[in-house]
Amino acid sequence: MSKKNSSVVALELSRSYLKLVEFLPDENQIAMVAIKPLDASRWDDDEYLIDQIKACVSKHVSGPDADLVTAMFSENAVIRHVEIPNAEDNIVDAIEWEMEQYLIHPLSEYLLDYQAMGSNHDETGKTYLAAAYRRSEVERVRNIMARSGCNLAVLDLDVFAAQNVFEVNYPERLPLKTFLIKADSHMVKCIRTQNGQFLGFDTVEVDAAIMTSAAEVKNDIVLGVVSRIRQAYERAQDAWGGVDLIVLCGDLALDTEFRELLEANLPTEVLHLNAFKEINFALSPDKSAVLMPSAPQCAGAVGLALRRRGDS
Repeated sequence: MSKKNSSVVALELSRSYLKLVEFLPDENQIAMVAIKPLDASRWDDDEYLIDQIKACVSKHVSGPDADLVTAMFSENAVIRHVEIPNAEDNIVDAIEWEMEQYLIHPLSEYLLDYQAMGSNHDETGKTYLAAAYRRSEVERVRNIMARSGCNLAVLDLDVFAAQNVFEVNYPERLPLKTFLIKADSHMVKCIRTQNGQFLGFDTVEVDAAIMTSAAEVKNDIVLGVVSRIRQAYERAQDAWGGVDLIVLCGDLALDTEFRELLEANLPTEVLHLNAFKEINFALSPDKSAVLMPSAPQCAGAVGLALRRRGDS
């Protein structure tokens, strides 16, 4: 009997939802999608999160040896483009020195990662995308995943996962100046990307009451969030001299009131990101059809699963 192909399980948390996607890399197929509501008031309760993750993984994931990929919240990360001269011999020390200028605490309290982005404009140096995250927060997530019985293989940032799923599903639109809105239940990230390059992001905090408030109160909360997204859009437009494409994904992409108010307050059509557009399902057509409406909400989790391809 041939060995069953290994799968990748991507788990993305927001304060109100757990999103789980099982991906079969060899077949380029989605094997499972699950979305579980969470009690946002218990976000700081590790035991609660462990129980919820453990129950969801046990119920939905078939392969006990699957690699797990998850993400940290990017609003708590320090992300910078760093230029290092070609004459610099010690790249790591140079990146660390540059990043220390932006960190509140000593570098030893952070985990630092970086990726080469190519030569700078005049080819006098190399550009790196560097990210630093408080070590204590990373260890908290690692511990939660380990105690949930998961084999954590990759820990990413949610903004990179969102950009990745956009690139995989819309390769023809990569050259466009894209304003990618990842609107989750606790925080909206307004990501700027073009030609596969991450160019930065703004954040808009979301009042937790948006998920439970009466209609009148919720409307005021949504209007405040949408207004700040519009401000972020205008900053991107000024920096670029125009925005070619607006894309929406995340938890709030499925909220009718949020979506309608957002579209009414932005000057051009908003593309709802279909995380499954270029990916097949290893499911029956009926089950696949049921999952399609959740495609924008699952964008982050699908992006995490896809990032596992090529990672060591």
